[in-house]
Amino acid sequence: MEGYGTGWGLCWGNACETRRNYIRFLFAFMYNPASKGTAMIKSLLTFIFYCLPLIAFAANFTEPRAEVSASASAASLPTPTKVVIYKGSRGPRGVPPRVAATSAAPQQSRPSTQEVKAYVRTEAVEYGVNPNLALWIVKHESSFNPRAKGDGEASRGLWQISKVYHPEVSDVAAFSVTSSTEWSLERIREGKVSEWSTYRNCRTLYKDCPY
Repeated sequence: MEGYGTGWGLCWGNACETRRNYIRFLFAFMYNPASKGTAMIKSLLTFIFYCLPLIAFAANFTEPRAEVSASASAASLPTPTKVVIYKGSRGPRGVPPRVAATSAAPQQSRPSTQEVKAYVRTEAVEYGVNPNLALWIVKHESSFNPRAKGDGEASRGLWQISKVYHPEVSDVAAFSVTSSTEWSLERIREGKVSEWSTYRNCRTLYKDCPY
């Protein structure tokens, strides 16, 4: 910024203009014959007039210091540090990584041979069917295995109910010990035992055939 001389030091900007206007006022008041007052007022104004250089010096001395102090304070502030946090692929220490479950749900346990025999015998008595006949058919059809499949998976379950000849029987019913046994005993009671080849071809296939 450009400075101007006033006779008592340098001044800048609006401060310089204010001082010049004040000096003009004092000169007009002190040296204008029409405005001369008492000796006390004149002496006071003279004192103020001659104090102006000191006031101007103090003003010029303090303003640059304020600017320098502000600049120094701004320069002394620490520069912000940019912190970048990278997320790793590892989890917290001590916590094992999650592994997707691949094992299938546990299947229902298969009943034992003795349990199957006992059930078939009991149900045969209830249906009025010879228990030995029922057990013979089940033994030679599936070996008492309720999950057995035969004839290219066309025959299903304990009694090997064919989905070709009996599509009305669902897979769920055919592989169920209770459902397949009830359905089969009802067919035998109706005189349709020849639907099972183990009975129909008993004497041809088995030397120990009791029928």
